[in-house]
Amino acid sequence: MSSRCRRPKGVAQVFLGVNLKCASCHDSFVNEYTLADSYGLASVYAKKPIEIAECDRPTGHIAKAKFLYDELGSIDVSSSPDARQRQLVEIITGKKNGRLPRTIINRIWQRFFGHGLVEPVDEMDKPAWSPDLLDWLAQDLVASDYDLKHTMEQILTSKAYQLKAVTKAKPLRISSSADLSFVD
Repeated sequence: MSSRCRRPKGVAQVFLGVNLKCASCHDSFVNEYTLADSYGLASVYAKKPIEIAECDRPTGHIAKAKFLYDELGSIDVSSSPDARQRQLVEIITGKKNGRLPRTIINRIWQRFFGHGLVEPVDEMDKPAWSPDLLDWLAQDLVASDYDLKHTMEQILTSKAYQLKAVTKAKPLRISSSADLSFVD
């Protein structure tokens, strides 16, 4: 996929927690995203039709501008690129799209705890280790009108955040002979 298609991959990764790297060259082997999905999202930004290329080989098929999840909304392919981008923004930030708040929560949680509620953070299709917590924090984020300070306060004042991450181990001492031993 050409360099002009980096933006849609970035949008999918940052706002939806979706990694389209594989699907930008071929149908993905690790998730359900296809080459047509990736090129469809890229076409939202294109000023002219984009021919789909599989592993840099043109297929002869023209991509149709579309969002990754049809059930959340559609893109009017006859619209101008600016209008298609506005439609994309409305879909991503719309009330029907629970992926955006969950992705934001997952990234914040990962920053504070060192790992996300869903890992890896760019694969939000994987199950959360605590789906109820992820849903509750995402609903709270939406209810607070995406007030990130409020969300951070919720997390940072929680019992979970106040717990010790690991027990204190004795510090290691490294000698010149590369011998590792615990400091007494």
